[in-house]
Amino acid sequence: MSTETIIGVRLFADSELDPLLTDIEAAHRRAVKSAPGERVEIVGYETLCAALEAKAAAALSRDPSARTAAPDAGTSTAGVFVRKGSEVVVALRLPLEPGEPRRTVTGVTAPAPASSVKVRDDIHGRRLVEARFREQLEAAVAEPGKDRSSAMSPSGLHNRVLTEVLRQFVDQQGQQPVAVPVVYRDGSRAEADFPFRCLALVDELQDSARLDLELRLTLLSIRHTEMDPVVDGAWLRNAEVSRPRPAAQTDDFVYHTSVRQLDVLTQRGTLDVRLYIFQTGLETAVVGFFRAVVEFLRRHPGRLEVVPMFYAAHADRSASLASEFAGFEAGQVWATKR
Repeated sequence: MSTETIIGVRLFADSELDPLLTDIEAAHRRAVKSAPGERVEIVGYETLCAALEAKAAAALSRDPSARTAAPDAGTSTAGVFVRKGSEVVVALRLPLEPGEPRRTVTGVTAPAPASSVKVRDDIHGRRLVEARFREQLEAAVAEPGKDRSSAMSPSGLHNRVLTEVLRQFVDQQGQQPVAVPVVYRDGSRAEADFPFRCLALVDELQDSARLDLELRLTLLSIRHTEMDPVVDGAWLRNAEVSRPRPAAQTDDFVYHTSVRQLDVLTQRGTLDVRLYIFQTGLETAVVGFFRAVVEFLRRHPGRLEVVPMFYAAHADRSASLASEFAGFEAGQVWATKR
């Protein structure tokens, strides 16, 4: 049986080793400060560490007496070496050393299998996806967080399906409010649960003459550049949202950004504002944004109206919107009475 062992290897600083150690320290500092999901600095750090480990392995092969006790990972410089004067002790991982693997005395019970999904032949396509998502939310709000199936999983859902089903479950429906965990396909979980059954939503817009501000915004910039000349702006910057990172971290970023911007836009709930939001299909942005909208409406009833706008090839022209937006149709408003 083989097992993994970490040992120390003594090296001596010279004109070739010193620059490598300096580069590792600098790369480690940059990697620690890098944004979540940013791999460039981390890969650079790991590449330099691999070069140092290769030198340690070569030294050990030449002189077995160079082997010593492994340095303490908690106090090692950049996590991989300790310098004592001209001597450098490098941590070297040996993956196939003779020995028995160490096992814990307590086991962990495997989670129960997820509930089976009934196959339906009567509906297809988007309607089937919508029905499955609605069933998932019904199970989640009944026992939120009970197990891995008692959570909302919005990954891969059509933009309109996600928005409209969320609105249905946010509506109060005469039941007790409940917050449901949000878990994405990559296994990441959003920092804040999504609140359901917590608002008495209305279907009609208030008189525009009573509004302090009305804006038409894309949810994300750059996604549909042909709309840039005809909208008032973008709610979120695509460069900040569309980064390689766990999906839940994008959700969290959109949520916190939206909370701040809604407070600024409404002067902390003292102005009446209507937003037409031309949405894209990024589910993390949709979930994060509407979580912020729900929480704002709970704190400031009647101060905000959000009208989701969906692209539709055969959408009718609406008298309430400029002709530039004829390719879009409005969904149900997210708003409450004051």
